Amino acid sequence: MKISIETNLYDILDKFQCKWVNVQLKEGKSVKVFLLDIDFLGDNDVGDAIVYNTTGSLDYGDAIYLKDMNEIELYKDGKSRE
Repeated sequence: MKISIETNLYDILDKFQCKWVNVQLKEGKSVKVFLLDIDFLGDNDVGDAIVYNTTGSLDYGDAIYLKDMNEIELYKDGKSRE
């Protein structure tokens, strides 16, 4: 799924919640994360984000902002560049 200014956070949640995904960052790096939730951050200038961790647990971890992402897709063995 390509990420753009029109990307709906609920579409990301419906497709990827509680799944391992590869996130392609605008800086060119790809990271494997376990997507937990979405976060609306309208009260600041940073923007909306996905909430993830790298353990696969249901505990919260960190955030990746949509403005920093190019693409998100389901993880496939051998595709992550962690």
